[in-house]
Formats: sequence, C-alpha cells, structure tokens
Amino acid sequence: MRRRVALAVVAIAIAISIYGLIHERLLDQPIWYSTGVARFAMYAAAFWAVALAFVILRPAWLAPGIGLMVAGYTAWRCGVMAPFAVLYLLGSCFLLGKILVRRSAGATSLLIGVAAWLFAISIAVHFPINTRVVYWVAFAIPYVTAAARAFRPLSDSQKGIFFLRLGFASRRDALALAAFLFVLLAHWLAALLPEVSADGLAMHLTIPMSVEHYRLWSFDFRQYAWALMPMGGDWAFTAAYLLGGEAAARLLNFAMLGVIAAVVLREARRWLTPATACLAAALFLSTPLVQLATGSMFVENIWAAMLLVAILELVRGELIVAGMLFGAALSVKVGTVAFLAPAAIVFAMRSRGRLRAALAGIVLLIVLGAPPYVNAWHKTGNPVFPFANQVFKSPHFDAAPLQDSRYREKPHWTAPYDVTFRSSLFYEGQNGGLGFQYFLLLPAALLLLRRESPAAIAAIALAGTVLSFGSQPNLRYLYPALPLVSLVIAWMIGELRWIAGFAAVVLGANLWFLESSGWYHKDFAALTRADAQKYYETGAPQRILIERLNRDAPGEPIAFFGGATIAGLHAPAYSDTWHSYAYWTRMASTRSGDEAAAVLRSLGIRRLIAPVPVERWQTPYPSVDKFLDEWTQSIGTTADGFGLLEIRATPLHSDHDRNAAPPGAYDDWARWMLYQGTWMRDRQFSQASGGTLTYSDTSGDWIRFWFTGRRIVYLYTKALNRGIAQILIDGEERARVDLYSPDTQWQARSEFGNLAPGRHVIEIRVLDSANPKSSDRYVDLDGFIVE
Repeated sequence: MRRRVALAVVAIAIAISIYGLIHERLLDQPIWYSTGVARFAMYAAAFWAVALAFVILRPAWLAPGIGLMVAGYTAWRCGVMAPFAVLYLLGSCFLLGKILVRRSAGATSLLIGVAAWLFAISIAVHFPINTRVVYWVAFAIPYVTAAARAFRPLSDSQKGIFFLRLGFASRRDALALAAFLFVLLAHWLAALLPEVSADGLAMHLTIPMSVEHYRLWSFDFRQYAWALMPMGGDWAFTAAYLLGGEAAARLLNFAMLGVIAAVVLREARRWLTPATACLAAALFLSTPLVQLATGSMFVENIWAAMLLVAILELVRGELIVAGMLFGAALSVKVGTVAFLAPAAIVFAMRSRGRLRAALAGIVLLIVLGAPPYVNAWHKTGNPVFPFANQVFKSPHFDAAPLQDSRYREKPHWTAPYDVTFRSSLFYEGQNGGLGFQYFLLLPAALLLLRRESPAAIAAIALAGTVLSFGSQPNLRYLYPALPLVSLVIAWMIGELRWIAGFAAVVLGANLWFLESSGWYHKDFAALTRADAQKYYETGAPQRILIERLNRDAPGEPIAFFGGATIAGLHAPAYSDTWHSYAYWTRMASTRSGDEAAAVLRSLGIRRLIAPVPVERWQTPYPSVDKFLDEWTQSIGTTADGFGLLEIRATPLHSDHDRNAAPPGAYDDWARWMLYQGTWMRDRQFSQASGGTLTYSDTSGDWIRFWFTGRRIVYLYTKALNRGIAQILIDGEERARVDLYSPDTQWQARSEFGNLAPGRHVIEIRVLDSANPKSSDRYVDLDGFIVE
C-alpha cells in the first residue's frame, strides 16, 4: 500500500513540476551564456572520450586514470604548489584524526583532524606567528608522529573516502562511476577560477589574505562588524592559503565537496548497487546550489561535511566523535544550532547507559564550538554579534535585527514549491537553483520510511531545515540538509528500483539548470589561463585597483562604493554595506554631500573605489550621491566599470550654477535634484515610477529640483503613513499637499503651472505635521514631469 501511495505522490509531484516550469517560466531564464554552453560541450566531449575509452578497455583504471588527468590539468592551470598544498593539508588532517581517535577511518578521521586544526588555528591567529614556514612545519607533525607510531594498514571495514571498495569491475558500474565523476568535476572546473564572489571578497578571502600580510587576525569589530563571527571555515581557508595561495584555498573548498560526495556514495552502498549508488551521489552533486557553494569561497562545504559525518556518527552511537564534529561545525556557522537541536534528542537516546561517553562528547562540543561565541560575548555583550542584537542588546550595534533585505519572503505551506520553482526569492541565484529531486522524490521517500530506514537522519535533516528556514529564509543555510536527505532518497531508490530511471532524468534536468546557481559561472569555466585572467578582470575589477593602491598608497584608508570587495587591501577598508556598519551608519545619516565628505575626511580617507562614471550609479542615500557627484574626481585608473577616485578640496557645484533640467520626465534619482536631510531611496516598489521611491519623515528635510519649463508635475505616493509636503517654487510656497490615504495610491500627482518662461527651482519640504489619521509623517518623491 505504501508503495502505491508513494507512486501517486511522485505522479502528483511531476504534474506540479510541469505546472511550475510553465507558470514560473523557468525555461525562459538566461541560464547559460553561449560561451558557457560551448565550454560545457567541450568539457563533456573531452571527458566522455577519455572515460568511454577506459570503460571499454580497462574499467578498473577509470578512477586512477581520470585522477591523473585532473592532477595534471590542475597543476598546469594553478601551478604544482596549490594542489600539493591541499593534499599535504588533508593528509595531515587525516593522520591527526587517526592519532586522536585510533578507531576512526576515512572521512571521519579526516574531519576529526580538520576540527582539531581549526581549533589550533583559531588560537594561533591571535599571535603574529602565522607564516607559510610555520604552517608547513606545523602540518608536518602528524606525518612525523604517524611514521613513528608505524600505523598498521587499515582493514577493509575501516577503509573510507580514500580507499572506496565499491566494486567497479563491470563496464556498467564503471559507466555509472564516470557519470558521477563527470558531475563532480564540473564543480572542480569552477573551483579553478579566481575568486570574484561578493561574500568571498568581502570576508572569506579577505581573512586569509589579511592573516598572511599581518601574520595575525587584526580586524576590529568596531570597524568590521563581522570580525567576531564564527570563522572555523575561514581558518581552514587560511591554512590552505598560507600553504599554497588563493588557488589552494579554492581547491580545498572543492575537496570538502569531494568528501561529502564520497560519504554519500559510501552510505548509499548500504542499500544500492555500485551503479545506482553513483546515481544517488551524482543526483546530489547536480544540485545547482552545490555549484554556487563550490565555485566560490563560501564555507558551506566545510560546514556540511562536518554536520553530515557528525550526524552519521551520532546515529551509529559514536557520541565522542559526534560531539567533536558538531563543535567544529558550530565554530564554522551559527546555523549549526538549527541542526544541533533535533540532534540533541538522538544524542539523549544514544546516551542511555553511556554517561561517560556522553559527557565527553558534550565537553568536546563546548570546547571546540564555544570559543568564538564566548569571545564575541566578552567583547560586545552579544555572543552572535552582530546578529540577534534585539535580544542581546550590544551597545556596539543597532538594536534592530540584522537581516538580508534581499530575502524577505516568509515561509508558509507552499515553501517546497517556492524554494524549487521560485528559488530566486531565497538566494542569490535563479529559479530552479535548488534542483528538482527534493521536490519530486523526497516526499515519497518520507512516506516509505520505517524502522530500519534512515529515519533518524531524515528527522534531523527536516527539523534542522524547518528551524533554519523559519529564522533565515536563505537556501544556502539549508545546504547541510541536502546530503542528508540525499541519503534518504538513495534509500528510496533501493526500495523502489524503478525510480532509478526517473532519477537519471532528474539528474539531466538539474544539469541543464546548473548555472541557475548564480551569476558567477554563466560561462561555466575558464578552460585556459587567458580565460581565467579575463574572468578575474571582468568579475572583480576592484581587485586590480586594490593592487594599484597597495603599490601607490600603502596603508592609506580607502572607501569602497558598490560593494565590499576589499580582499587584498593592506589598509583600513570602509564599504557601503553592513560589513562596515559604524562607518556606513554615519554616511547614511548625513544630510548633504558636504557632510558625507566630512565623514570621510575625519577617517583620513582621500581615495575611494567606486563605479564609474558616478553620474550613472545611485546609492540608497541621496546625500552620498551628491558627495560622489560634487566632491570626487577620477585619478585616471579604471577597470571594467570601476575606478580610483580622490576627494576634491572644494565641491564642484553650487546651487547657483547648477544646470536646469529641460522638459521631460525625471525619476527620483535624477542628478538635477539636490537632497538635504536623511532621505532614503528604496528599490522594492515595482508600482512606483521607475521602481524607486525616495522618502523621509524628518521635519525640515527638503528636495530641490532645477528645471526649465512653464509647468511641473510632482509625483508621489499616498499611503497610511504619509505626512504633509510643503511645495515651494522659486522660494514661494505654492501648496501643502496631504499625502495621507487609507489606501495606497501609486504615482499620485499635483500640478503647478502658470510659470514664467526660463529657469525655476521646486522644493519639497517635510513638515512637522500630518493628517490625524496617519500613522507617521513620511513624505516621498516618485519623480517630476516638466512641461
């Protein structure tokens, strides 16, 4: 009966998926650039030509043969040092894991060693000892110790990710292994690219580059709001970076994906043949979100690897090892708490009669996981600074909760459909980015669960998903759940053999949507060094300008506009994002371009990196726009839309010589306008003219707009929270407009005519009054029409 119900559920999911593809217009998205399609085709042709030769002639040679080719190509693209450094680091971690927990094997040994090294590095970064030589010597210690102890060879039952015995002797099994490797190596090609992601260049590459330059981690949380966040994953990147540079750090990220994939493959063999186990693992790897996490320096792969093995060891009753790995995961990301809460129930069940092991596991969890939170609490009063400040109320941050304004969609009962077919609402990619197997196969798999199934794994994964997504609706925070539920799907494939063919179709669909993962890999990969250099220059042009500043203005503080791409700058950096919270709060509260210039001068800032020309780019704050317009000038160095600017001694314009706009329609961001006060520009209202509104509720704030014409129309929004706007033309009051309305009225208008020919200025002023029915006194500008 259950099987029939599961079949019906899959059929319903297929029908809904067809509807979702059509209704959400997923196939109309620009998923691949033409260059990306060509490069993917070249990769596929080269891979399958080699793989099929091995499958036909020598199936047992497939994995080592492909491995040697991957090693050679990696060395050619990145140099020998980067891949060797990653192998050296992973080998040290594996041996250290074996030293610490002798009975551990494979992925478990590796991640125990990673956890131990992350703890050691988290202490070392506070002292000026973090050099390449120190790290090469330190990571040699487990090699020396292992040689001295003369470890016996592992038994077959102990062999793990490095010694998989899955029985790929037949051509059918070798062909399935080739499909698995094909998907895995697509992510490897993305990992060979230089780093251009926003998060990577704001934090995850910034940290290793800073530690290398200063020999310690020296960022002050008062300047960099994220400087006290859990950084376990970043310490892993730091180790790889010090050993082998940026390429090594990115390859380590890919290696962690390899660990996850190998564990999924190994566990799937409990229920499946080698061929179908490869299919189940490849299905996970084909998830577009995996491309996002692996093709950029996100910490999700390190985090997910720790949680995956921690949960598997917990289910097996290995309480001490589980405690170590949960602690390491907690040191990587605070979102671990969402998965730790349901895991605690399983931990309690496995602890019966094993009090000593349970206490040891809890102590190790605290020792390895608590330090970043204790440090943040000690320095700020908030253990998860700068998040949840409305709860912990640190004086160093605003009491309002810090949330990603891009993802405001509240989860509800349609969440499974939404995250699959409307994925762009929940992460920095396109619709379809979560893949389709979870929507199509997971519900049926859950219906089939029984006592001998991976029910505990499913329970922890689903509970963690609900808790995480309910608090932070971001798909990247669900990443650790993906390999866990992939095991549940693998178990279902073992129960319903016929589903394997359908899973292969879903795998193909995922590959078509692979580059819906984001905007960094639309060209798929750079197959040559010249392609990689072009990707670097166009993907993160600020890095080129930073190299110039390090040479020409060493140690001089720099302001960044257009993002927090600060990696590699050997000087204080101030960005127009939450990363530089205290600075940007000051800039956002300025009332004019002059005040914004004063803020930068008070910080000793003379140069800045910003999009050029500045006249075609807007910030959310009109006062900052005016600063960029009137107080900055180009130094002459540009790189693909960004340039080096310097602050002028005096502003370029005054009110008297400001150009007047000719007849036409002008949005609220038009450069003929002058804002005075704490105005805020908002881009979330599609019903507004041009999709933007600028508003303020501070009495006395004003907007001036110079124009040439005999009639002008003021466009605004009427709403429940609106106040009264005073309208002056050429200094004479012409009206007081009540913007209150019980119903929102977009693009409302007030007209002012009978003007003399020539130049005029209209002023919109916020008054300290409002309609008694209004909840606030906001005045907004949607635009002007000059006739």
